[in-house]
Amino acid sequence: MSTKKFNINLQLIEKIKDFRFKSIKGKKSFTQIQLDKPVSFWIKEDRLLKKKGKEFTIILRTKGCSWALGDSGGCSMCGYIQDSTIEKIDQIHIMNQIDYAFKEKLNDIITDEDDFIIKIFNSGSFFDDNEISEEVREFIYKKIATIPKIIEIVVESRVEYITVEKLKKIKKVLPNKYTEVAIGLETVNDYIRNNYINKGLNFKDFLNALQLCSEHDIGVRVYLLFKPPFLNEQTAIEDCVESILALAKLKVNTISINPLNIQKNSLVEYLFYQNRYRPPWFYSLFKCLIKAYRDNDVLKSVRIISSPSGAGTKKGIHNCLKRECNTLMSKTLEEFVLTQDVNCLIKIKSEVPCNCLLKYQLQKYFI
Repeated sequence: MSTKKFNINLQLIEKIKDFRFKSIKGKKSFTQIQLDKPVSFWIKEDRLLKKKGKEFTIILRTKGCSWALGDSGGCSMCGYIQDSTIEKIDQIHIMNQIDYAFKEKLNDIITDEDDFIIKIFNSGSFFDDNEISEEVREFIYKKIATIPKIIEIVVESRVEYITVEKLKKIKKVLPNKYTEVAIGLETVNDYIRNNYINKGLNFKDFLNALQLCSEHDIGVRVYLLFKPPFLNEQTAIEDCVESILALAKLKVNTISINPLNIQKNSLVEYLFYQNRYRPPWFYSLFKCLIKAYRDNDVLKSVRIISSPSGAGTKKGIHNCLKRECNTLMSKTLEEFVLTQDVNCLIKIKSEVPCNCLLKYQLQKYFI
């Protein structure tokens, strides 16, 4: 896709492309055995649309994100290209990956007392035919359709691959399961999204995709990036609160807040090692959520979730590096996600669980 339609930072793009080239150049080919197994898969507790439940997540190994592999170089924080094949993969391998994950976890699903949401991720776009073919998508739908315990499904895609035909197909095969398409909007601010993150997406194009999904009774899950590069803690809070409230007014179904974590061979990793970027503090995320919920009834109809990668480590969201501090914050965030009760965040904030809070308060406008 051409970058000409976006307000872009050419210097940033060249830096991103340089890191992407190094990443691809150093990649080894995957074996046939590796191609027949997903990157990862797991079961854990999660928030369903109206209740607590479990998630069954499968991360497929595919060619990779078209935006990352194209002239744009991809997003400034993303290193998922590491898990991709780069070259187009024989689609039978993707079907084998699905079969492998289901074989390993199906008994756990059908014997569990909870209902499930299944998340099919491929570090790119599920609706991109160059990653996953129409035939394989239908194969996946039909497999999910046979399992009553799975009542929700989430796939993710860039907006340019979301079409009427693809939405109709998923509804036709899965008419009785709630479906969401996850879109990486990252922020409602076009300047931050395209100049700091290099997303290659304008807000008006997101709105068009949102309308299209609504017209076909498909839910929309929006990813928000918490603390993009070049933002300090306070600005990150303000940007995320603004984004949450704007999306809630648009009646999106789910907002997934993703605190930035340092990924290999990304521009943000380069900034991190230069001491020019620090992953966000838990204190900032909690403050953001509390501020968004304050006197805003509009959030009552939106599911807000957050499952940070690398939480409690130097490269993920963390406060100080005391294990007990970060463990408490992680468990509190998990409680909020499962219950959707912001009071658990307010309670922790008022208790001041660690003396690193003072350091945070002194630094939040500068880091």
